[in-house]
Amino acid sequence: MTAWSAVVPSRDELHEAKRVALLREAASAFTRKGFHAASLDDIAQKLGVTKAALYHYFPSKHALLRECFARALEVGFQGLARARAQGGSGREKLNNTLRFYLHEMIDELSCCVVLTEENALLPDDYVDLLKVRDRFERALRDLIREGIADGSIVPCDPKLAVFTILGAIHWVSKWFNQSGAWSADAVSTALTDLLDRMVSATPVAALPTDIRTAT
Repeated sequence: MTAWSAVVPSRDELHEAKRVALLREAASAFTRKGFHAASLDDIAQKLGVTKAALYHYFPSKHALLRECFARALEVGFQGLARARAQGGSGREKLNNTLRFYLHEMIDELSCCVVLTEENALLPDDYVDLLKVRDRFERALRDLIREGIADGSIVPCDPKLAVFTILGAIHWVSKWFNQSGAWSADAVSTALTDLLDRMVSATPVAALPTDIRTAT
C-alpha cells in the first residue's frame, strides 16, 4: 500500500511550488512591462489569485524583485560549481557555466531581464545583491584568465568580455518565446557557441544556420 505522503506533496512542498510559480510570473511581468509598470494586481491576475494571497509569500513587490535577483545569482553559482567539478580548460569551464546558467534562466526562472532592473532595488538590497553579482562576474573573469593562460581563450580584456557575454545572456528573455519554435536547450547551446566563438583560441569555422538543430 502506498502512503499518502509518498504521492501527495507536503504542505512545505506545496508552499515552495506556489512560491516558485509566483517568482516566475513576477519575473515575467517585470520583463514584459518593467518593474515600475508591472503591478501586483497584474501578477495576481495571471496566477488566478487575489493580491492579498501574494502577501502570504512576499510582503512587497520589492521583496519579489530581490528574490528574483537572488535566485538568478544562485543559479549562476550552481553553474560555476558544476563546471569546476567537470573540469577541463578555462574555455570549457566558461562554456559549461554559461550554458547551464542560460538554460536555467530562460527555462526555469525567466529572470534574465530582471537583472537589468538593478536600479529598482531598495538601497540595502542593491548593496547586498550587487556584492554577490560582482562576485559571480569576478569568477567568470577568472575563467577567462584561466583560458588565456592555458591557451584555450584568446588574449582579451576579461572584464569587457564578461560584460559583453552577460549583456547578451540577460537580454534573451526579452525575445525568447516559451511556446516558440526554439527550445531552451537549443537557445542555450546556440548562444553559448556563438559567444564562445568570440573568445575561443580555436573558433569553429561555422555555426548552425538553424537554431533548432543546435545540440
